[in-house]
Amino acid sequence: MLRISRISILLVLLFPVVIHAQNGEHETQSRDAPPISPAHDTEAPPIVPRDTAFGTGSGEEGARTPGRREDDPCGFSLRKPGDILLWGYGHDALIVDMQSWILHTMTSIDVIGNSVQGRPLYHMVFTNPASRIQKKRIWIHARTHPIESESSQVARAMINELLSGSELGNLLLDHAIVHVLPMLNPDGVELRYPRTNFNGVDLESNWGTALPEPEVLALREHLNMLMKSDTPIDIALNLHSAYDCKRFFIYHAAEGSSVLFTQLQQRFIGFVRDRFPGGIEPYDYFVSWTTGTPDRYPESWFWRNYREEVMALTYEDMNCAAAGDFERSARALLGGVADYLGFTGVLSTASLATPVEESLFAAVFPNPVSRDGRLTVRLRADLTARPLRISLHDRLGREVALLYEGVAAGGHTFVQPVSNLATGNYYLRAVTDRTTQTRPVLLLH
Repeated sequence: MLRISRISILLVLLFPVVIHAQNGEHETQSRDAPPISPAHDTEAPPIVPRDTAFGTGSGEEGARTPGRREDDPCGFSLRKPGDILLWGYGHDALIVDMQSWILHTMTSIDVIGNSVQGRPLYHMVFTNPASRIQKKRIWIHARTHPIESESSQVARAMINELLSGSELGNLLLDHAIVHVLPMLNPDGVELRYPRTNFNGVDLESNWGTALPEPEVLALREHLNMLMKSDTPIDIALNLHSAYDCKRFFIYHAAEGSSVLFTQLQQRFIGFVRDRFPGGIEPYDYFVSWTTGTPDRYPESWFWRNYREEVMALTYEDMNCAAAGDFERSARALLGGVADYLGFTGVLSTASLATPVEESLFAAVFPNPVSRDGRLTVRLRADLTARPLRISLHDRLGREVALLYEGVAAGGHTFVQPVSNLATGNYYLRAVTDRTTQTRPVLLLH
């Protein structure tokens, strides 16, 4: 049950996306257009070994699948010729989901940076601001490798669970600040590059370079900012999917981490597995870092800078025809987080929350609204007459239209043409003598 009334909305323009062509010019490419480079879509790009500490990547260390290599835990190199690549959840689907998620009072959305081609890296934060409990911070990011659409599906299911009103979702919202970046590599997703970004770089192994790709740099800087905050990250999950058709974690051996961290990993993975009996492989299904600590992965960055302070792990869901049960994976991951951090068995903060404040709006439609249309705002029918001001603002907070100012009672309807406004994200702001409320509005072509 919702326990707050004001929505914190931080959105930037979604459309149009300007794509930088390879010849240096600018052109707008349809989202349904074929990839710029067919080779990226038909064959796996060359795989650079994950770290020289792993030798030749022969699969000798920690690989239970024949031919499995430590430089390719997702198993992309094991694909058979002619295998169909299933792209699944795309950038447009994410935008549609965001329009639903932002309506929830526990959600805020912003952008931490942009891809090589200028696509926004959407970042979402889920928490209950009314909770007075000292909170933990959880980080989740997905879709580093575009072909691994299952990772986005797991992230999506995790968000839906958080906002579902379930006991687990409410527990986490009360006790944690949950960050989700559901698509780190939007260029690769749109262009259908299986494992790389627009520049042909595997972002997963780009963390140790002096000049990382824009996507990695934006993520690293944001994580660094969070780690320096009063509430640093406690758990960081890097979501992928594997061609093994198995669900498992990339476990870090003591040789590359510490004995204490191996114990902590086993404890966390055990909690997750308990939430999905028979669904997730034992902790040692895939063992990495057996001869040292690599320097090129997000988990490497966390370990080198914060060691045991952060439970930073890669989770691999299934990447095969049998893939599914994303909701069970999501609940297992979130439940494992709650168990590991000691949230379970703690009373909800519902009794400590601020009272629910009724919405002023009965309807805001159509939303999204096209530029040649009109935005209609209808007040709740049972509102008593009161001073009211309704205005439309852009993402920087600037007022772009005044819909109404005066005394209004319930049931009033206001209509605003939007043909003079640029496409992008806006928000309605309604102010009375008792409250201020907002509602997101998306303006399309």
